[in-house]
Amino acid sequence: MQRGRFGHRPRNDPRYYGGEYPFIQTGNIVKASAANERIEFTQTLNELGLSTSRLFDEKVLVITIAANIGYTAILDYAACFPDSLVALTSKDDSLSIEYLNAYIRFIRVYIENLAPQAAQKNINLKQLGKLPIIIPKKDIQSEIISIMEKAYSKKIDKENQAETLLNSIDDYLLQELGIVMPPEEENTLENRMFYVNSSQVNGGRYDPASYSKKSEFYKCPTSIYKWINFSNIIMSAQTGLPVRQDFRAQNGMHPYYGANGIIGYMDEYTHDGKYLVIGQDGYIGNHYIVNGKFWASNHNWVIKLNTNLCNYDYVKAFLDFWNYSHLVTGGVIPKLTQSSVNKIPIVLPDLKEQDKIALEIKHIYAKSKKLEQEAQKAIDLAKVQIEKILLGGNS
Repeated sequence: MQRGRFGHRPRNDPRYYGGEYPFIQTGNIVKASAANERIEFTQTLNELGLSTSRLFDEKVLVITIAANIGYTAILDYAACFPDSLVALTSKDDSLSIEYLNAYIRFIRVYIENLAPQAAQKNINLKQLGKLPIIIPKKDIQSEIISIMEKAYSKKIDKENQAETLLNSIDDYLLQELGIVMPPEEENTLENRMFYVNSSQVNGGRYDPASYSKKSEFYKCPTSIYKWINFSNIIMSAQTGLPVRQDFRAQNGMHPYYGANGIIGYMDEYTHDGKYLVIGQDGYIGNHYIVNGKFWASNHNWVIKLNTNLCNYDYVKAFLDFWNYSHLVTGGVIPKLTQSSVNKIPIVLPDLKEQDKIALEIKHIYAKSKKLEQEAQKAIDLAKVQIEKILLGGNS
């Protein structure tokens, strides 16, 4: 059992990166664990980076011990990693790394519960060293490995089916709305360099992408139905209110929406009713339909729609699909102003057609959710099988 190392601070110092030694991070392990796949790395260390780290050049099981706790994946190539990861190996051939990987995934929740409650959970080597490990005979280990591999294969298949369904929504909308997307432009000098009148640029954006042919299409969509500015179906648009972290209630009744969704709960609320919530800075392009009492942060636009003209679910689906980045302003932090919200183009069929489209998309989401539940059920059933094998006297 060896902890990773990266001694230099700050850790993002570019002088230590960009070499030939793979550098594994916690996120790489969590991703590999979820899909039961080989660990992928996104960073490398150079010789200077290697001097402050540690190279693991044998096959090891890597486990996360900070923030995301108890996730495992097998590392089968030489790599370095920080002290938030620990390498596990077997003392002898009575315990295979593949079985240990399956076993720790089986008890991951137990491992996570060992961590003290803190802002960032973590466990240490002493706690890790005291983990109870059941070591059955080698043929039983092989059986357990096979059970987990089959379960993960089924899980991945179900998740891929769910993703395919969700990806089909865009094509469905294109077909139903009679929208023909412009072809992708070739990366030629002629397409990269073009002229616009100064009157178009004055007082507006200066980035070339905003004046490309594709951007012009998103400003004025071509459809078998009319398109209007978003302002024509908005009854009211308000920003939310900021609230300090320590004012949020641990067990509050009402969700607190940031630009990226629910980020906490509150005892009080800013809105009550059905609204479309749109991120206005940072996470622009996120849209939520909220029905009931909730607190909206100042990073959102909270919009009441005219239901005599539009269906909430249809409008959300269209916004999820449509690219309105040409209306986003700001530099480091993107910003969607109220004026920009009003100018978002919306293709608007009659209400009956909107209802039909919204219902079909709901069905797609329901099928996708069912597949995701079946994916998780495959793992849960495998764990039940393993529990019976380990605790049922078959070893």
